[in-house]
Formats: sequence, structure tokens, C-alpha cells
Amino acid sequence: MSVPEPKGCPKLPTITPPWWMDGKTLNKTDEPQEPAMLTNGLQSFWQRLRDWFIWPLAQIDPLTCSVDMLDLLAWERAVNRFKGEPLALYRKRVAYAFVNAKDAGSTQGFINIMGRLGMEVISVRERQPELDWDRVSIEIDDTEVAPNNALLAEIIQCYGRTCRRYDYLSVRLAVNSMAVTEASQDFQTLTVKTLSNSNLEHFSGFNTVSSECNNDYQHLYIRGKQWRD
Repeated sequence: MSVPEPKGCPKLPTITPPWWMDGKTLNKTDEPQEPAMLTNGLQSFWQRLRDWFIWPLAQIDPLTCSVDMLDLLAWERAVNRFKGEPLALYRKRVAYAFVNAKDAGSTQGFINIMGRLGMEVISVRERQPELDWDRVSIEIDDTEVAPNNALLAEIIQCYGRTCRRYDYLSVRLAVNSMAVTEASQDFQTLTVKTLSNSNLEHFSGFNTVSSECNNDYQHLYIRGKQWRD
């Protein structure tokens, strides 16, 4: 009989006989000899006796108990198994019945309830503009609605608020990626101020020197000032 291990239950220690009784130390062959078989029999006996003792402890936990005991725990905690519900999900609903009942009635608590049962809720919207005051919208991923339709109805029936109408908002999350590269630019502006008059012969030999720019272009401004005699 295989019994699930309850949490915190100590392990059965291994029986270690003396070296002259282990059937291996004094054995001249590769196969163990007597009394090694007696040691294995004693280990199996105490293991079976331990399983008998921990069986009642395993029935207390809804995640490890038998299906018959699970139905009794579900009746005690007011949990009904809907048609086609998987056994693993049924065990979770019974195990979290107390904490789910505590979280019922609040927006964050409703999100926590659905998260414990394996559904990710994006948001719960209440008192929305241009809608009736009793309308509550549950924003959930589109892939979660179809396979969990019966579970959603059961959750709303058990933990939903009184005098509220619930709607499902199907949202499909899309992940977009954007490549970002570095862009930089250097430029230089040179401004040359000169003096001039109506007679520009003495400025005929004026030369303007500019420096090199990294981006292969430059702005050159020459501002002239009228000279008056």
C-alpha cells in the first residue's frame, strides 16, 4: 500500500545490522546472503506499519487524501465539483476553500482567488463610466476563457459579490520587440567678423581659414560691418 507523505512527517530510518550480520562483509560472492534477507524483511515490515500510522494524517490534507475523503472535506467546506472538473483542480479548490472565502468580496482578493486556481487575471474593473453601477468587468487573457468557462462560473457563484453582474473582457497580450542603435553627430560652426568700407582694396588679400569637421560639412558665416569716414 502506497500512502502519500504528509508534510513534516519524519522518515523511517534504515535498519543497519552489524557487519557480521549484514550478509555482505563476510560473503565471498557478489550476491548478499543470509541474514541480509532478514534485514530487508524487517525494513519492509516497519515501513508497512509506518504507512498504517500515517494514513489518517494523509487523509486530513485535501491534496493527498483519497477521493472519498476528499468528497467529505468538500461537503464540509461547501465546495461542489462541477461536471468535467479535473481531480487536481478539485483538490485545489477544497484545499484553498477557507482562504478563498476570506478573500471574497474585495477586488484584490478576487484576483488572488483566481491566481490560486491557475488563472491569471489582468484586472477587475468596477464602477466604470457609461456602465451601470453593478457591472463588474474581469479582464483576462483570451486563452484562459474557453478552457476555464465552467470554473469561472463556479468562482463567480461562490465568491462573487451579491447583486453584481460580471462580464469577461478577453485580452490577448502581444510582445513587441524594438531594436535600438546608437546615433550621434558632430558639427562645427565658424563665424568670421570683418570690417569694410566702400573702398575694399586693402581687404583684397583677406583669407579665411576653417578647421576640419567630422561630418564632412560646415557652416561659415561672414558678417560685414559698414565703415563710415
